[in-house]
Amino acid sequence: MPNQFTGPTVKNKIIRELLLEFPNSSKANLGKIAFERHPHLFDNPEVARTMIRTITGAMGGKNRKKTRNIMEHKPQLPPSNCKEREFQVLPKECSNILWLSDVHIPNQDNEAIELAVEYGKKHDVNCIVLGGDILDNTPFTSHDAPPPGLDDVRTWFEYAKQFIEYLKFQFPKAKFFWIEGNHDAWIKRYLIKKAPILFSDEYYHLPQRMKLDELGVKFFAEHVVLMAGKLQMHHGHTMIRGVFAPVNAARGLFLRVKSNAIIGHVHTTSHHVEKTLKGETIGTWSVGCLCTLAPDYDPHGTKHNLGFAHILVEKNGDFKVNNIAIHDGRII
Repeated sequence: MPNQFTGPTVKNKIIRELLLEFPNSSKANLGKIAFERHPHLFDNPEVARTMIRTITGAMGGKNRKKTRNIMEHKPQLPPSNCKEREFQVLPKECSNILWLSDVHIPNQDNEAIELAVEYGKKHDVNCIVLGGDILDNTPFTSHDAPPPGLDDVRTWFEYAKQFIEYLKFQFPKAKFFWIEGNHDAWIKRYLIKKAPILFSDEYYHLPQRMKLDELGVKFFAEHVVLMAGKLQMHHGHTMIRGVFAPVNAARGLFLRVKSNAIIGHVHTTSHHVEKTLKGETIGTWSVGCLCTLAPDYDPHGTKHNLGFAHILVEKNGDFKVNNIAIHDGRII
């Protein structure tokens, strides 16, 4: 009588495990695998193949139903919604970038915007990155805010469109990109909470409502990481929560991402640079705003300053950031 280590029960179990492990493999190949793994059980690959044919019903229907049930009831992991981070890379021709963020229309500072535009034209920039919070969108926030007038929201959308048309006129050859900021994202969150029946209608989402495709502006949702060479570009609200940033916002950003990155959001000009043990330099920057320095949510704050950034990207991905502050109507 065969013992428990060489008997048909052990062989049967091995064959069934191979059928589950290699469901799409041929019987001949499975026979070779069984023989290679267990030469002490099978005299040759053909003996193993014959047993496989018997178990799978290829030599009769006796065991076909039992094998089919085993295959159908193999335990599986549940479906997964796991997502990878999404990175988008600016075209290589976008090597001379003007970063404008936190305009907060209709609370923009037109004088500061004109200074930034003048600088960009002087330096012949070929790419405009709108780093988020182009609109203020106060009525869509969950925070307390005065109720808007009947025509205010529509007017502010028109102002934002006018702002982009102004930039397109000033930089007719430049490519345009818009990174979604928290104020920009308030609209979709408002739809989810207050008007879910409209959420599936794209017309009410910011890119479609403003017809950004027609304006020639590529819009990136807040979860996307936009890359200019080796530099990550974010609005910043997903790294630094709220406008009350650390003493050095750029250092807070460094501690969060530990890679080259630039953000808006905090309305403060700051930078932080460190070197790794390999001698590689990592830099992070936060950029000033182009809007009022005394918003309703922080009327007496003193940390905010006006500013923008100029980014130069080399062919190998290396880059230089000129983080420019505006004070008393002039660039410093």
